[in-house]
Amino acid sequence: MIKTLRLILAVVFLGACARVGADDLRITTDPLTRYLHISYRVPADAPNEVSVACAWAPATTYRWRPARVRPFVSETALALTPDSDWDRWTRLGRVTERHAAGLERTVVFDPYPEAQRDGRVDIDLRVRVTALDGALLSERVQRAQADNSDVVYLADFSGVFQQHAVTTTPTPEAAQWHWRAETGELYGNAGRNRALPQLSHPLDLKGRYAAFVKAGSVNLRFTGDERCDRLSSRHGWPTLWRWDAMDRQHLVIQQPHAYNGWAPASLDYAKFVPLSDALADELDSRFRGERDKFVAGYWEPYSWAFHENIQEPLEHRAVLTAFRDARFSLVDSQVNRFGSKAVFETRVADQLLHNTQGDRRRDESIPVTDGVGKMQQFTNALDATVRYTHELGLQCHANFGASASYVGTPLQGAFSKSHPQWLHGSQLRFEVPEVRAHALALVREALDIGAPGISIDFMRYSFTIPDVETCNTFLRELRALADAYARKRGKHVPILVQFPGQGVLPPRQFKRGSWNLFDYATWAKEGWVDYLCPSNDDERHLHLDVAPYLEAARGTQAKVLPNVTAAGLKRPGLYLWRIRQLYEAGVDGIYIYQSDQCVLGRPTDRRCARLLASSEDVQRWWREDARLRPRRSKGIYITRPSRPPRGWRPRERVRVWLEGLEMGRVEMYLDGKLVNRYAGPPYLLGTEERASDRVIPANREVELKVRARDGDGWLEQRFALHGERPRRTK
Repeated sequence: MIKTLRLILAVVFLGACARVGADDLRITTDPLTRYLHISYRVPADAPNEVSVACAWAPATTYRWRPARVRPFVSETALALTPDSDWDRWTRLGRVTERHAAGLERTVVFDPYPEAQRDGRVDIDLRVRVTALDGALLSERVQRAQADNSDVVYLADFSGVFQQHAVTTTPTPEAAQWHWRAETGELYGNAGRNRALPQLSHPLDLKGRYAAFVKAGSVNLRFTGDERCDRLSSRHGWPTLWRWDAMDRQHLVIQQPHAYNGWAPASLDYAKFVPLSDALADELDSRFRGERDKFVAGYWEPYSWAFHENIQEPLEHRAVLTAFRDARFSLVDSQVNRFGSKAVFETRVADQLLHNTQGDRRRDESIPVTDGVGKMQQFTNALDATVRYTHELGLQCHANFGASASYVGTPLQGAFSKSHPQWLHGSQLRFEVPEVRAHALALVREALDIGAPGISIDFMRYSFTIPDVETCNTFLRELRALADAYARKRGKHVPILVQFPGQGVLPPRQFKRGSWNLFDYATWAKEGWVDYLCPSNDDERHLHLDVAPYLEAARGTQAKVLPNVTAAGLKRPGLYLWRIRQLYEAGVDGIYIYQSDQCVLGRPTDRRCARLLASSEDVQRWWREDARLRPRRSKGIYITRPSRPPRGWRPRERVRVWLEGLEMGRVEMYLDGKLVNRYAGPPYLLGTEERASDRVIPANREVELKVRARDGDGWLEQRFALHGERPRRTK
């Protein structure tokens, strides 16, 4: 009996040793990021879900510490990852793998700064795979070495040219940057009323480099640039800012501005990775496709000036270079919403010259700023936009919202105040001839300033229209006005119109402005409108059928540019799926509402926007996704509510992204009840119709289960959703 037990234990021990020692780690260095990619084999008999713990130690010391890792997943998955997962990855070095039995999986490890000395990595790496109950399934340890001595890390800020402006012992009286040598962070905050001086750090780089930045929030540019980028990084991982020739450049560091003053700045380090000709060519090749699509972007100087301190006309040019770099065709610059104060140099209406309030933020507060007023006091916003877009090779329209009078707020204009009888709620009524005359007077003024084209936004302001003929009458009058200026200029004046797409309805309390009041087929046939932009309503109707609009434009000069709002679909994956769908349907291009969110936001968002001018580049992105998808960790990711404290608002939709799986069958259950079954994307809970506005009950938590087909089985994940809570009162 004892001999038999010993024999059994010996067999178990030998089996365990084989599992622990087999299949060494495969460690490679990514040439762009210089992160270590650690690949390992998950045991073939592993359960459907395993935990992977990653640790590192200085070579031969066995002093193990958690490795700052993340699974090998796409940018889309990273953008959708909740903070709790990021915390486990970066603080504990733990990732979860699903349906990975027998597969090679990869974690990404950033060795800088802890595991890298003088540019070199010489460490031991350990990867443990365990079941969820803690049972060890495999363990692998391997030496990892890398030479990153050619990478330049800028983490010592004592060498800036303006040494007087940086101190290690700050005093409240001095407007100086604080270099916290113990942490390496450069921090700046002298109060909202005092700006810190710009800093310039010398660089002696030759050739092309990729620039990465780890920062809380900071404005950066090189000395040869016109424009700063506001940069931040997430959970301790540097952001890929850009790649370019760095000859004769220095790095310029600036403090951000927000609302009514200067905001705190923090910069941990900048990293410059030299690029071989082959790697630089690979990066550039993503944007070499033929520019066969027309990309129009709504640009709102009003929102921009909420955050920036705009007091010089050239600042308009600087920001417009971002639209050029993103390969836009048309900048649709918002100048006024009829009935409100104007954000251009008007003398027909009243300008917004002083304080104003903005939209409610994620934390439920309402921001107030004098930045928009300052922009109007010190610059001619429309004139600057017209001149600089022409210099940069961009088309430009002056964009007017059909009406939003903002009754009772600092934004309300004198015209709507003087004529309350011509208002429907907060919007002017276009059936009133005097209202149309006022609108046309403002358009005429914009044309006098030099606007090459005109845009009218009926999408968000559809309640101005009570019937089909009212809208047609206004557009007929608008075309006559534009044609009069075309005769003077000897050049056609194009008109772009955003309007509600099929099924898009106004808020329930209004009886006006339904989608069927906008006679786009007549507009195209009569030549009143050059660009038809059927549009969605926030989170609803993001996947409008474009066939009716293409049919209406056939045989006319009108182009169809469906709106794919920058705030609606997560970039890049969910957004580019819709773009590909539209391009395959045959649209002429796209219109991006609030395009500043992607053009002036994160560098990854601007790179996504840069793809849109070329259907070939969009297809190339999807081919690369298909190539990498089998290597990526499997998972189901969902979007999050725009205002987390309140939960899911009725108009918002839960959307799904599949990672590491084919985009095939998906089922969605709410509290155990089947709500949706899909054969392919787009995947969302409920529908995009208004009837699904309460699919997530108000003020209650529910469980969402998502099942995605994976080979012969199903991958399942569960998520807690909370319906909209009552707004907090102060």
